[in-house]
Amino acid sequence: MWHDILRSQCGLIAGKPVVAGVSGGPDSLCLLDVLQEAGYTVIVAHFNHCLRLDADREAAAVQTMAAARGLDFITDSADVGAHAANQGFSLEQAARILRYHFLFAAARVRGAQAVAVGHTADDQAETVLMHFLRGAGLSGLKGMSPRTRLPEFDPGIPLVRPLLGLWRADTEAYCRERGLQPVYDLTNADPAYLRNRLRLELIPELEQHNPRFKQALVRSAQVLQGDFELLGEVLDAAWERAVCGQEAGYVAFARPALEGMSLALRRNLFRRAATTLRPGLADLDFAALERAAALQPADLTGGLRIFVEADKVYLAACEADLPLGDYPRVGEPATLVSHLDLDGGWTLSADSLPLEGDDWSSNTNPWTAWLDAELVGNSLMVRARRAGDRFQPLGMPDGTLTLQDFFVNLKLPQRARANWPLVCAGEQIVWVAGFRIAHPLRVTAGTRRVLRLHLRKK
Repeated sequence: MWHDILRSQCGLIAGKPVVAGVSGGPDSLCLLDVLQEAGYTVIVAHFNHCLRLDADREAAAVQTMAAARGLDFITDSADVGAHAANQGFSLEQAARILRYHFLFAAARVRGAQAVAVGHTADDQAETVLMHFLRGAGLSGLKGMSPRTRLPEFDPGIPLVRPLLGLWRADTEAYCRERGLQPVYDLTNADPAYLRNRLRLELIPELEQHNPRFKQALVRSAQVLQGDFELLGEVLDAAWERAVCGQEAGYVAFARPALEGMSLALRRNLFRRAATTLRPGLADLDFAALERAAALQPADLTGGLRIFVEADKVYLAACEADLPLGDYPRVGEPATLVSHLDLDGGWTLSADSLPLEGDDWSSNTNPWTAWLDAELVGNSLMVRARRAGDRFQPLGMPDGTLTLQDFFVNLKLPQRARANWPLVCAGEQIVWVAGFRIAHPLRVTAGTRRVLRLHLRKK
């Protein structure tokens, strides 16, 4: 049995070391004994959470046991309570994060093929029930797998759970049969912890209605794991079609591709993008995901936000440096005579032409502007905006408005405004490139020569 579980389900390879997280309880002692009996090189790793007065005694007991077996022993400790308070985590969350950071760091240092932990079928049932109570989706209700990766701790080293097919009573019986002496954690009876309340109060109550309630939860998780794999295949294909840009701080989707997909598929794409940017992120707000799936701006947990720009939909970290490649931009002010290269591969040209035909009046290209050349004059400069800039856009015969208000009305993304190219004659803005010319400089019946400005990306 163990050969099939360790090799086939957990993917462990003979001859390569395994870091085993050993607390000293019956589950972890069973795990350690199984791995050693199967011939694996085991490194015993114990993390002291510093939450109980007898925590040091438990660490010493695990170290003594490891020495008696001739196994390497690694230990570390941290003030989990302080970490929880500083980061706003529950004690359970803080303990898990610090413990896994320790275990995977130990695995990297020792060149281990995997980190092994002693989660059992009882843990699986409790995990699924906890996720259900929190309103998790399929990714939460499928529970834990025998082999998985936790990119937030290490992208390459897997976490394995060989005991998922055993119940807690089985590991206790195993320890008795093998003469192992577990150290029991008294906090497992503390109702202050949600998992303990589920195990000690809610599950026994539910078993009054279904004596095999835990078995039903585990069975449901197994079924949903298959559904999750199927969804993953569909999601992989949709991801390939929809994602048009991805960096450390953002994922960009092609809006037309998203619009051709169902709301459910969009929701799962945004969920995947969120966990890609924030590995380990849990409990995404369903209402926010629904707004995202409807392609509306939304704020998600973990400092993530969704916003729409033209034909792209971004999910980005608030601190992300989003690309400006699709936007024209100007650095230092420069004189425009006939041709000027701008940042980002954009080129601006200027041509003075006699007024012939009606090309200027039939223009529909926003990147081309036609103005009265004599009114504009011969001295043109291209610059970025300045504090206090005002503009009289075409269609506003009287008065001006701030350039800031103009950009807001256009819904030009904030990050594109600072270096957006402005064509100026002296202090007057004659063209906000790509958008609007100045009203007083428009072509009229009295115009004799026109100035054609054209902005294009190489």
